[in-house]
Parts: sequence; structure tokens; C-alpha cells
Amino acid sequence: MSEQPSDTGSLSPGSRLADVVEFFGVQATDDDLRWLLPITSNVPSHQTFPAISDSCTAAARLRRSLRQRSLGAGDRWCRHQRNASHVSRVPLGGQAEITFDVGSAGKRMTQAHARITDAADGRLLMRVLLASGGRQIGIDQDWGQPPDVPEPDEWQRRSVPADAVTSFSTDADIRFGPYRAGDRRILCWARLAGTLASTRQGLIALADTLATGMHLSLGLRWRGASLDNNVRIAGDAESEWVLLEMETGGFHNAVGQGSVRIFSPDGVLLATGSQSFAVARVAALKRPSGCRAG
Repeated sequence: MSEQPSDTGSLSPGSRLADVVEFFGVQATDDDLRWLLPITSNVPSHQTFPAISDSCTAAARLRRSLRQRSLGAGDRWCRHQRNASHVSRVPLGGQAEITFDVGSAGKRMTQAHARITDAADGRLLMRVLLASGGRQIGIDQDWGQPPDVPEPDEWQRRSVPADAVTSFSTDADIRFGPYRAGDRRILCWARLAGTLASTRQGLIALADTLATGMHLSLGLRWRGASLDNNVRIAGDAESEWVLLEMETGGFHNAVGQGSVRIFSPDGVLLATGSQSFAVARVAALKRPSGCRAG
């Protein structure tokens, strides 16, 4: 069990918010509850991912807007949760429109629903439920037990095929630990530019690495689509690297279920998540490995 700072003062969204917004490229409109997201290689995806896998970024923007218009100067922002239901896809080079409906805005918690559509034709891409807020009253602690692993330098960086389409996932530095096909648990270190990996937005984006972990556990290459995912922020830290502990629950009727826990290098539990995938087709077996995943 680790204790987190018990300072009872207010929390700010953090000086890294501007870097997050710039990295993901969210664009403002005349309506502060309506945003545009160009689908570029910085959007967490493989070629064409549902438009707002990083609704985390939209949540950051929403948080800033609501902080100014709904909560006043004394608000405290320290946690948020996102639950997404994926419906369709938008291609690389397209643009998503994000519209928020604020269900409840108070001094402690804010809940909102986001509807993400294709800006070109209005086609529904994703529905997202967001909850953000909280306060510090001196009781913060966690019971997360991080696995005992070597430093990131001791694991080989994941190789990216020469013909891979440039995307958020190809630019991320992902380093898998030893594994064998059939292993329930897959571990990896991950980092993004600067300390972006440990931001709330970076954690939500990196939680999607769970799909790769489930590929390795199953020992098969499969193609499919995410049905839903849920990410809960559990702690605060500022670090270059984060450690992902991914577990595959199982596959049934071509639907896979998995979970992920994300830790800071010093063992603070930063986030937990879960995701389900519909498998469309399966390719060749991956060769079992007792060393590293490439």
C-alpha cells in the first residue's frame, strides 16, 4: 500500500495540459462544448482507429472549459474516468466532431456525455461517458502492488515494420518483457514525448496497448475492433516511463476481454482499465517466445 500526498489544497489541471492539447491537435470552435479533432498520426490508433480513442484529450479541454464556466475559481480537479463505446471508424486524414452534453457540474464532480461524429457526414463514431473531479482530504492511498521488473533499458524496444503506417502507436516507445504465447500476464514499459505518458491523457491513450498484450497472450495475430473500454485514473505522478501490467481474461465467441494496470516507476498505481474486442479474423500463429516480444 502506498500513500499519496495529503495536501488539502486545490489541484490545478497541470502545466502539461497545453502540451497534451498541442500533441493531439484538438481544435476549438465558437462553442466551448464543441470541438474538432483532425485524425492525424498522433491520434492513438493503427491506421484508422475510432475517432476519439483519446477522448482523454477532449476531456482535458472539457475540464478547462467547465472549470471556467461552471465551477468557479475554487474547483479541485484530480481524477477522471472515461467509458467509451465504439461504433464506427474515421480514416486517417479525416476529422471528428466532439460534442459534449454536461449532465452535472458541481464544485466536486462533473459528469458529461460526449458524442463523437464524422465531421464530414455526421456519422456516429463513438459515445463516451466522462466523469472528472474529486478533492484531497488527506485519505489518499492505494493498494496496487506493482510487479518486480527490470529497468526499461534492460528490455528491448519494440520493433516497428518498415512498411508500418505512421501512427501514435508506432511513435510510442514500448518495451515488452519476456513472455510466451499462452501467458495470461504481459508486461511492458512505455513512454511518450517528455512526460506525456504519465498525464491523464497519456495514460488513457497507453491503456489501449492492452490489445497488443492480448495478441501476445493468445499467440495469434488477429484483426478486429474494440467494442468498449474503460479507464479510471487512480493516482498522480510525473515521469518519463510508465509500467503496464496487462492481463487477458479470455476469449469467447470471438470476443476477448482484458484488463490493465499502469504504474509509475516508483510503484504508484496511476490507472486501471478494461477493454473488450470483437475478433474478425485470425492470421498465422505467432512463434512462442521465451525472450522478448518484437
